[in-house]
Amino acid sequence: MELIKTFKIYKNYLNEKDCNILSSWILNNKNKSFFKDAKMNGIRLTTRYSDNFDFPETAYKIQNKIINTLKLKKYSLANFKDGMVASYAEPGDTCYIHKDPVWVENTITLHCNIKLSDHEGGSPIIKGKEINLNKRDMWLYPVSEVDHGSNLVKGSIPRTLWIFGFSIPKEYLKNIINNDCG
Repeated sequence: MELIKTFKIYKNYLNEKDCNILSSWILNNKNKSFFKDAKMNGIRLTTRYSDNFDFPETAYKIQNKIINTLKLKKYSLANFKDGMVASYAEPGDTCYIHKDPVWVENTITLHCNIKLSDHEGGSPIIKGKEINLNKRDMWLYPVSEVDHGSNLVKGSIPRTLWIFGFSIPKEYLKNIINNDCG
């Protein structure tokens, strides 16, 4: 698949209130049994492997905002609870370079991630390029198509982020990444 760009950033995608609601939910729940080791060779907990809990209503509102921003018509939610993952990474965490699976045949897996904290380090690396982001920024990229990971979380503030995952037709990707969708 030929892409001109491999990721897209939406600066300040979330307002401060919604960002704080999601980040607080992670911080208040990270020690509960539904947060499990992310299995990415780091110091990270995630909801990816659980379904016995409820996300805050704000998360669903943001998921709908993303669907509308990207003008998604044909899609499936990624293969984790309600197509979302909450992630908590301690300083010292990193994520090895990898590709995610394709969940639905003849689609690609698209992740829309939102940075919820003012942590140091922990920046995404997509196709060898480090992406500098601020709290409240959303970045999206085809995780089943490009190598990606993250560098070391430093300092004393943990990294909190929210992942919204979608399976979309391959032909949608170029338009989403290269054009203004919203």
